[in-house]
Amino acid sequence: MKFQVSDGEKFQKIMEIEIPVEELEQPIRLACKRLSNKVNIPGFRKGKAPRSILENFLGIAAILDEAADDLLPKAYVEGLKETGLEPVAQPEIEVVTLEENQPMRFKATVTVKPEVKLGDYKGLEVTRRIMDVTDEDIDAEIENQRQRMSKLVDAAEDAAAANGDTVVIDFKGLKDGVAFEGGTANDYPLSLGSGSFIPGFEEQLVGCHAGDEKNIDVTFPEDYGVKELAGQPVVFEIKVKSIKNKVLPELDQEFVEEVSETAETMEQLREEFRAKMEEQSLAAADDTARNAAVAKALENCEVEIPPVMIEQQMSGMIEDAKRQIASQGMTYEQYLEYVKRTDEDFRVQYRKQEEVIVKRELMLEEIIKQEKLEATDEDIDAQIREIAGRYWMPEDKVKEILSSGGRMEDVKYDALMRKAVELIFSNAQLNNLHINRAELAQQVTEAMQGADDQAAADNADAAAQAEAPAVEDQSKDGE
Repeated sequence: MKFQVSDGEKFQKIMEIEIPVEELEQPIRLACKRLSNKVNIPGFRKGKAPRSILENFLGIAAILDEAADDLLPKAYVEGLKETGLEPVAQPEIEVVTLEENQPMRFKATVTVKPEVKLGDYKGLEVTRRIMDVTDEDIDAEIENQRQRMSKLVDAAEDAAAANGDTVVIDFKGLKDGVAFEGGTANDYPLSLGSGSFIPGFEEQLVGCHAGDEKNIDVTFPEDYGVKELAGQPVVFEIKVKSIKNKVLPELDQEFVEEVSETAETMEQLREEFRAKMEEQSLAAADDTARNAAVAKALENCEVEIPPVMIEQQMSGMIEDAKRQIASQGMTYEQYLEYVKRTDEDFRVQYRKQEEVIVKRELMLEEIIKQEKLEATDEDIDAQIREIAGRYWMPEDKVKEILSSGGRMEDVKYDALMRKAVELIFSNAQLNNLHINRAELAQQVTEAMQGADDQAAADNADAAAQAEAPAVEDQSKDGE
């Protein structure tokens, strides 16, 4: 086979494929065999008609078409290997010559990966924000453990329910005097102050006693998930079955032994908590700095992305969203109706984000190529170990599933991408900034607010572009 590549339109290459006559005999013979098993020729059983009869019955053009259908995919794949083209979408195939005793000629229009111009990706200066662990943080963690180990005990007979108590109730919700679906339950344990029910519901149970029966008037939020109930006033008929108080364990030796396998005293337990929290703090600081380094490298990178790559990324994101929405018992269309959006709104909202993801992948792939990075067995094992931990499965089982599903190349790709990220991070200049929990929370809030503001601006700009009418150039008319 012969292959020749020339420039096409933007982001495209034209690969011309020529299959010499001498290479066509075997494919044509196989095409005849397949066709003879498909068609009924008078006087012959299927698969038994000679080639000459088949040619007379179907015509040579039909046989060449059949041979081309088999040859084209193989020739295209071989052409990619030969030319080194990296397609990002299905090609457009055009038959140029398909005649008897002539070479077969095809033309494939291929959208290829764009050229990536890397900027600086080593020696990038980034801040590593390390949250210092304070005594107050350790106190809070101990209190979390006490809450986890708390027990519910029956309150005194004449006790009034208070926030923090659990009331066991029967309830029935009525809208316009008629019980609505999902609004009835018996022996339901409700923790007062948890905010798990409709706003205003729990507050009206504070002060009640075991045995009380009462009606609670509430209004469902406007954005409530059930359309028929959103914004609607309802009445709940309530019967309080019992009230239970939360009892926290004492901070004694028994508590220490329950929480830790190694600590023997409260002081040792506090030091154990401190060590774990400091380790978590450093890991979180590294993750933040790692992301910052990659983001800076991305700012320094130049690449113009073919629209088809962004659309493919968008389609993948939406398919993931559909699966997640379906797991919650709702269709994608129902979700869009609920949030009062369209599919195009959804795409506009996330297009910038998905474009960044595509650019990041292209940059990391180019770094892998330039640095000649390779995924070792240890790298792949680390990826499998992470997957196994995520799904609570044995590593051997994960490897078996991935291998049988032909997914090991994906694992290798992910390992290489991670290696490129670590190369950027390991070569960064880290400036450590020690902050407390309150300062970290404030910085996270500001960063999220900034991201939201930017996203809102991007979405507004994208929406304006989508809705703006086309304006023709009137300059010539004014001349």
